[in-house]
Amino acid sequence: MVAKETYDNLLAYQEILTEKFKLEEQIEDLPKIISSKMEVLNRVKRSYLVKHKQFKDLESNLTSCEKRLVELKVEYQDNEEKLKQVKSQREYEAIDKTLKSNTERQDEINLQIMQDKRMIDDLRSAIDDFELNIKQQEEDIVKEQDRVNAELVKFKKELDELKGKESSVIDGLDDEFRLKFEKIVKNKDGKGIVAVTRGFCSGCFLVLPTEYVNRVRKNDDIYFCPNCSRALYYDESPESIFTLEEQGLDDSEFFDEEV
Repeated sequence: MVAKETYDNLLAYQEILTEKFKLEEQIEDLPKIISSKMEVLNRVKRSYLVKHKQFKDLESNLTSCEKRLVELKVEYQDNEEKLKQVKSQREYEAIDKTLKSNTERQDEINLQIMQDKRMIDDLRSAIDDFELNIKQQEEDIVKEQDRVNAELVKFKKELDELKGKESSVIDGLDDEFRLKFEKIVKNKDGKGIVAVTRGFCSGCFLVLPTEYVNRVRKNDDIYFCPNCSRALYYDESPESIFTLEEQGLDDSEFFDEEV
């Protein structure tokens, strides 16, 4: 006969495993918080670098435009002097055309300079915002890392305590059975052992054949639900006991005893 202590140990082991899996999940998930924040920060930094490159390119372009504008002004002054010394109409028209072209080019460059300066001002403001955002995120990550480290220490301590309790309740359990039970608890939302109540598996509510219920009730071995694989124990409370015959049911309607 399976001792009541064995079932009590399985129920206790079930509670320990449920808490243990929860802690292990939290320990696994905590670093993901930092990874997620780092991913966001890296995206912001990439955007910052794009803005910064645009800013530097515009600054370089602005410097080139301003240099070219100075050159055009010098050329304009030189051509104005030449215009004073012309001796033919053809020479006058050629220099005058050059002056007009020079003026048009200066106007274009002045317009480009104004546009570049506006964009540079906008980018400088955006870069300042990015730098502030990056600094705040980095400070937040440092604080979050400290919190995560503290939580990890706490959870690992709790896990070690649970492992101590675990060793006291699994003593005497077959390793193969223990691993099977652990897997069931993990896959069945923390419920690896459930009662047979009024002929049902209280885990999945499958109606069990009378013969199978009687086997569980004999308590000569540990039986598992043929549907959900949970370990079964018999609920001896009066309100939970009934037979399939009382309900007018036939075992064959539910599952083949030979399976």
